[in-house]
Amino acid sequence: MRTPEGGVLWDCVSYLDDETMEAVEELGGVVAVTCSHPHFYASMVEWAHAFGAEVLVPEADRGWVMRPDPVIRFWSGHLEIVPGVTLVQTGGHFEGSAVLHWAGAAEGRGAILTGDTVSVVADPRWVTFMRSYPNFIPLSADAIRGIEDGLRPLRFERLYGGWSGDDVLEGAKGVVERSAARYVEWVRGS
Repeated sequence: MRTPEGGVLWDCVSYLDDETMEAVEELGGVVAVTCSHPHFYASMVEWAHAFGAEVLVPEADRGWVMRPDPVIRFWSGHLEIVPGVTLVQTGGHFEGSAVLHWAGAAEGRGAILTGDTVSVVADPRWVTFMRSYPNFIPLSADAIRGIEDGLRPLRFERLYGGWSGDDVLEGAKGVVERSAARYVEWVRGS
């Protein structure tokens, strides 16, 4: 995302070439690289080195960093990267799973970028939460409550998921709240 203070790179792709670096520079460069969870950690250090940025990793996921580097800064809880752009550790998919809250998005109504911490399903009026997507292992009710607790203070109209088209463009906070309540009801066997 682009901000007046510089770009924040979220869930970066692994391949970085000269053409991509030039395009990102033309957009204002990158001040921070961060990811929703460790599945995206592969090239975060390369991206940071290319742009003189820092990498932000939740302390809870420190053990998943396979390439320690001085550009990595560990954090917990909430971290404002630049004004109006905040990382929020929610847990879930991984203990340090995070979302990125962009207060100024959606004409000031806010948005969250979730990776697959909160995942949009086939019907975009609903989202889901999983410990392991490939193995269809659900999260516990307590883990869902942790995600809800992390998101509750945030104002957001939109949710941008981990893949193209996995978005909720209106009423995203309500969608997440209804989905979490439904999910907890089912995992508790109610």
